[in-house]
Amino acid sequence: MSWKGTLALLTLAVAALLFLLFSGRSHTRSVMEPLLALHPTEVVQITVREGGGEIVLTNTNGVWMIGAGSSAGSVSDRADQRLIRALIEQAAGITALDILNPSDLKGSVSLESLDLKTPKRSLTFLEGSDGTGRKLAFGIEGAAKGQIYTRLDGRKTVYLIPSEIVPTAFQPAEEFRDRRLTSLDPDRVEEITLTKGTALQRLSLQKGDSGWNLISPMTAQGNDKAVISWAASLLSSKVDRWMPSGTDPTACGMDAPVAVVSARESGSSSPVTITIGSTVLGSPESRYVRCIDRPGICVVKGLDSSLEVTPSILRSRQPKPQHLDAIDKIEIHPPEQSGIGTPFLVIERKKGSDDWSCAGSGTGTLFKAQVEAWFERLQSVTAGSFETATPEKLESTGLTHPTRIRLIAHLSENTAEESAGDLILAEYAFGIPRNGSVSFREGTSSDLMILPESAFELTKGPSVESDASNH
Repeated sequence: MSWKGTLALLTLAVAALLFLLFSGRSHTRSVMEPLLALHPTEVVQITVREGGGEIVLTNTNGVWMIGAGSSAGSVSDRADQRLIRALIEQAAGITALDILNPSDLKGSVSLESLDLKTPKRSLTFLEGSDGTGRKLAFGIEGAAKGQIYTRLDGRKTVYLIPSEIVPTAFQPAEEFRDRRLTSLDPDRVEEITLTKGTALQRLSLQKGDSGWNLISPMTAQGNDKAVISWAASLLSSKVDRWMPSGTDPTACGMDAPVAVVSARESGSSSPVTITIGSTVLGSPESRYVRCIDRPGICVVKGLDSSLEVTPSILRSRQPKPQHLDAIDKIEIHPPEQSGIGTPFLVIERKKGSDDWSCAGSGTGTLFKAQVEAWFERLQSVTAGSFETATPEKLESTGLTHPTRIRLIAHLSENTAEESAGDLILAEYAFGIPRNGSVSFREGTSSDLMILPESAFELTKGPSVESDASNH
């Protein structure tokens, strides 16, 4: 074959390919092939058009936002992230139930009759990798329930697809707004403050290396589970509805709020502030709320129980956790009239061994398991209530001359004095057992823990076995 013949054949092949690409019959799509061929993680914008309005959803730094489209009024707010992900996943999974080629669209089955010549509803997905947009227009429902006719990117081919994406996509703009009051994760919050009325009614907590701590109105260890649960009840509360734009803040009690909540998440330099106003007329369980990172004023139900929280609910009822691995010596001191005298029991780690030596009221060896069991009981004591450590209370409970337990770490073994390198990790003071209870003070705490009287048995230390019985 001459080069002219070869060129003619190539020309015909290119012409046929162009005809297939640009004619209505161009694409023969398998019913199992995804219609949109979306990459969910690469979608950066979604436009929902219905009638004469539209909703624009944009991915900004990994967070989906709802823009100020004509359907959304002037709203620009955080979108419901789960709803957007569901919409994208549904769109990416669409496959055709049936395909109508341009030659099939005639007579009673046409673009006009299927309401697809000038569609009233459409979804456009924009991918960030190459800026490609895929537009899916929606027409009338199919003959069977749960089906709808669509066109892709304005082509003449019509597809019959499942209609489950329709209720997800075509709903009022307000439904796309995030119903969670804040986007904060209670597990990642490091500071939270609740102020009711005046600054004198302030409850402040901070998260440290060993968990949550109350810093106002008292200094105490927090109960991590209780604090996180309480924080979630405020930060993750559900918005019942949004007030119209331009609502007067004064009419909602924002000028004299009943409470203000401030919370800061790990890695953030500025806190999120929530202002809680007056109750909603006719709905006493609901309050007007304004969050600093959300536009406008919303209505939230069921906040009052969270606002009534007290320090005693959030504080730990057990001593601050200690780690036995960090402890080298345990001293138990009897009541002394002046200061702290000689301990009556000293328990120390044996060098090169997991066992402990015991000296004082008894001499012998303590197995590792014995010390661990006693230490676990000490760490697990639980207060039934608390009392303020006033001088009068210290005197009446026997804590002016208490029985003490000291947990000590050796910082250095190369010192002139045997105890020069000792660091007291924790000190517990036990009062005199009376009427089934005993007062317990951790360090110089401003509060006393009221324990069951049986807790006083801990001041006897672990049970001692003689060296002879251990060999």
